[in-house]
Amino acid sequence: MSIPERRFQAIKDWSPGYINVTPAHLAIMAECTACGQQREFSKEDLPQNLRHSHVEDVEKRLKCSSCGAKAGKLRFGYYLADE
Repeated sequence: MSIPERRFQAIKDWSPGYINVTPAHLAIMAECTACGQQREFSKEDLPQNLRHSHVEDVEKRLKCSSCGAKAGKLRFGYYLADE
């Protein structure tokens, strides 16, 4: 029996404003708008001085580990299980 792959479902055009008010039940995905690479994002891994920042300020500091572009966008949503 294989483990189902999780698919991320973004909430269209939604942002909490400040990263610290993101509801705990939502997942965050960092996406590079230059190359399309996606990676799960944890607000708990942010440096202490960014934990109460506006989402746009956090996005300005994201750098893609695949292509090196500073074109990150945070998407908020949840995971769906494939059936």
